[in-house]
Amino acid sequence: MPIESMQEFKKEWAWHVLFWLGYLLIKIFIVEFFREDFGVVLLVELISLPLKMFLVYVLIFLLIPRYLLNKHYLEFAAWLVILVVFAAFARRVMDIYITYPISMLYFDKADFWDLGTAFRNLVFVYPVVGLGTAIYLMSHWIKDYQMRTQLQQEKLQAELKYLKAQVHPHFLFNTINNIYSLSLDQSPKTSQALLELSDLLSYMLYECNVDRISLKKEIELIENYINLERLRYSDRLELQFKVKGDLDTVKVAPLILLPFVDNCFKHGAGDSIAECFVHFNLKVENQKMLLELRNSVAEVSADPGGKSGIGLSNVKKRLEREYPGQYQLSINQTDETFEVKLTIDLEDEKA
Repeated sequence: MPIESMQEFKKEWAWHVLFWLGYLLIKIFIVEFFREDFGVVLLVELISLPLKMFLVYVLIFLLIPRYLLNKHYLEFAAWLVILVVFAAFARRVMDIYITYPISMLYFDKADFWDLGTAFRNLVFVYPVVGLGTAIYLMSHWIKDYQMRTQLQQEKLQAELKYLKAQVHPHFLFNTINNIYSLSLDQSPKTSQALLELSDLLSYMLYECNVDRISLKKEIELIENYINLERLRYSDRLELQFKVKGDLDTVKVAPLILLPFVDNCFKHGAGDSIAECFVHFNLKVENQKMLLELRNSVAEVSADPGGKSGIGLSNVKKRLEREYPGQYQLSINQTDETFEVKLTIDLEDEKA
């Protein structure tokens, strides 16, 4: 008997006892109770009970786990035939040498090797064997389904943590590059940039390690990031930043919007030496968030989908994991502009 099956039996032995007691109560005290020979029927049933228990446990603890669940169907079928023949033989032995001598009620003149009688008497054995086996298979299917569901959820959570972890080094890489550029020019804005970066790191380390965060805090993070960029671009950057709606009433996945903004500067304005623009428009209405981003494209611009475009690739995967069937994302690029439209249904994300 497999060790796992024995351990399962030890954990659930009470359910096994209840099953057999329930079977006896239904079979004896409901189906057969009004028979005149009730005492004999009860005795005969108790005599045959060990055989039925043996058949059930051979099936659920040996044949099914070893052969059926491992998809060894031919071996299972062969052993099942052997078990049926054994049950017919064992039942015949019990009838001839135990049951029949106790009561003439069950006596017949059939020979011991009367195969018709032997297999016909299995009708008194296999209903409960089939019921016990069916319950075991259903229980196994439920446990297997729950385990697969749990593993799938754990896998999704692991993927989400991995994708979220990628945001941090990617974002920091871009931001440090910006501050490095300021330091090369010995700009007095470098200290202010470092202060802004400190605030961003504090947010990432202590506030965004949750499943959902207030949209207001997410927007504050984006504003801090944009302030860092404005220090570097000064007057050559045309910035529009508009937010409409009650941000306190909804929550979003942390760092879900930042990669889009980061992309505006890294692959648009960031690569241009001429005047550039970034337009950020966000609206919350009827528990829906609509984000529209539009930025200029440099004459020589890195491909957002290439090596440096890990941010957008990352956020697309996160959207699929965090908001399956709840978002719409549209990205369009021309020779002069790069546009992003994102709609997320936040109906279930109320604060």
